[in-house]
Amino acid sequence: MPLSKRWSSFTKDTIGRERNNYGVYELGDTNGDVHYIGEGEVKGRLLAHFVRGSDPIPGTKYYRCEYTGGKAAAVSRQNALLAVYKRIHGKLPKYNQRSRN
Repeated sequence: MPLSKRWSSFTKDTIGRERNNYGVYELGDTNGDVHYIGEGEVKGRLLAHFVRGSDPIPGTKYYRCEYTGGKAAAVSRQNALLAVYKRIHGKLPKYNQRSRN
């Protein structure tokens, strides 16, 4: 099942309110289309997606996340989200394609 949380603005201020617990997250564009599904310690991983200190990776305007309680659960949930996305869209999200072909 895909993440059911609402999108939040992808800014350092908004991300700063997240916990740094294990979980999964999706990055999306202005249309709400997912272009990356990631896992890890959420706050740190989201902040790592900023390039040059203050600008997010190209096209990212929103994010949403779900906490899993541990690394193994986060990896498992990410794999499940990627499988669902691929089944629906016929391919992985744009920025997941590089690492998972």
